[in-house]
Amino acid sequence: MFLCEWCPSRTVIVEVVLQRLWQAALDAVAPRRCAGCDAVSSTAICAGCLDSLADSPQPPARANDHGACVAAFVFDGAVRSIMHRGKYRGNRDALIAIATVAAPRLTTTEWDAVHAVVPVPLGTRRLRQRGYNQADLIAGVIARAQGVPLVRGLERTRDTAPQAERDEAQRRRNVEGAFEWRGQQLDGAKVWLVDDVLTTGATVAAAAHSLFANGAESVRAVVIAAVP
Repeated sequence: MFLCEWCPSRTVIVEVVLQRLWQAALDAVAPRRCAGCDAVSSTAICAGCLDSLADSPQPPARANDHGACVAAFVFDGAVRSIMHRGKYRGNRDALIAIATVAAPRLTTTEWDAVHAVVPVPLGTRRLRQRGYNQADLIAGVIARAQGVPLVRGLERTRDTAPQAERDEAQRRRNVEGAFEWRGQQLDGAKVWLVDDVLTTGATVAAAAHSLFANGAESVRAVVIAAVP
């Protein structure tokens, strides 16, 4: 149904090699630290924090306008630190590492069938400032874990103001009509819509509306963490 969009190109491979060489140079000056606890660590998330993540409870699925929102972790403690470093401090490795741990938690028997994984897009201004979309990195890991395509057909039609410090009603107004599907028709597809953190669910609800309008049979919101 969908073409695979996450297969690495030569450009991507070169970028990864250069990034690793740059990181090695930085490590020689200042040791890397765990994104969860700030201890010196050769990996983005240290073994202790990985064990803690594995043992942490998974929050229950939340009902939403489109169906269910499923999170792998509660957004607090080490998870909060990892997500903040990945989202605001450029630590892409931390996002990929926590997504890898989260992926097995996000599969449930009633949701085994999935045809495509779609990341929630950033606005143009925020993407330019950050240099990457954290939801896209996470979605790539989840798509590979599920063996389905990562499809980037969802776009923001306008830059929206940050959702932080807004109540639920304000969040819904802020993102209403902010998404448009510009990919191939979804005709009966079961879609996983991926974002980083779930607060009120306003963003994924607005994004899911566009997916349903373009033929999706079902939409499951999948996130790394949910705010309790």
